[in-house]
Amino acid sequence: MKAAFKYLIIWLLINIFATFLVMIAGYIACAIMGHPFPDIETLFDHPWIVSLSLFVDNLLVLFVFWKRKYTRFGINYGYTFGEAFSSRNLYLWTAVAAIGLLIFNVAVEFYLPLPEEPDVMETLMQMMQNPVGILSVCLIGPLAEEVIFRGAIERRLLEKNWNPWFAIVISALFFAVAHFNFAQGFTATIIGIFMGWVYYRTRSIWPTVVIHVVNNTTATIVALASPETMADESYVPPLSVGIPLIIVGLILIFLAAKYIAKLTADRTPIPVPSTEVLPPPLPVEYADQWADTPATPVELDDTASPDNTPEA
Repeated sequence: MKAAFKYLIIWLLINIFATFLVMIAGYIACAIMGHPFPDIETLFDHPWIVSLSLFVDNLLVLFVFWKRKYTRFGINYGYTFGEAFSSRNLYLWTAVAAIGLLIFNVAVEFYLPLPEEPDVMETLMQMMQNPVGILSVCLIGPLAEEVIFRGAIERRLLEKNWNPWFAIVISALFFAVAHFNFAQGFTATIIGIFMGWVYYRTRSIWPTVVIHVVNNTTATIVALASPETMADESYVPPLSVGIPLIIVGLILIFLAAKYIAKLTADRTPIPVPSTEVLPPPLPVEYADQWADTPATPVELDDTASPDNTPEA
């Protein structure tokens, strides 16, 4: 658990450092262009500044976690024990799962009394209006978050032989807290648990990156297509629409989980090194010969003494 908290604290420090860098760059840009210096709150109300801050933060996370070897990059991106699993069907079903999770979570949020953070939601909507924000939300951000929460935190817990479900839930809770928004945290917990399970089954972050990217990209497209609906907090669809959406989402999630489990059925639990030393196996030719030879009973000599000395 110490390593898990360590990675989370490092991520927070990188976030603060990236924000500081972007703030300094913003003030330098104002000085060069001759604009008056805005206060910090006004500066970070600008969507471009927020987008750049998130973009720099994600790039620094990827660099630091790779440089410090907190995680590993590569096609075979797994944890310490065993190779990663990959197939075309796996990525197809992870995409299906992402759509199902998005439909289910969005539909459920309409009917649960989850308090939204207006400032956070407004900032997200503004970020989606510029290319840097879209790139951060849809691609760089998901990759960096999977490196932290699955590739570093969950992997470390699994390596320490924690119960797999404990590792999955802890990484999902950390993932939810990192969103700094109760409503998004609820959604992030559900998605995080599913992605943690996929990571455990496949030993790779690439399927979870696919889920994360598809989820964020689809949500961004929907938000750009209907900004009025996303901004209207009072909108609640009728149950005749919401319940079928929830059912469709659950069906997609169930089917995806079923086929992912089937594709990874040969994945064994994390092996624990054994300290028991077994004798080497018998040679095959001798084993076959002895197997065909019937056992001969040993006849005891009644005239022999216990110390095998003949009686006088």
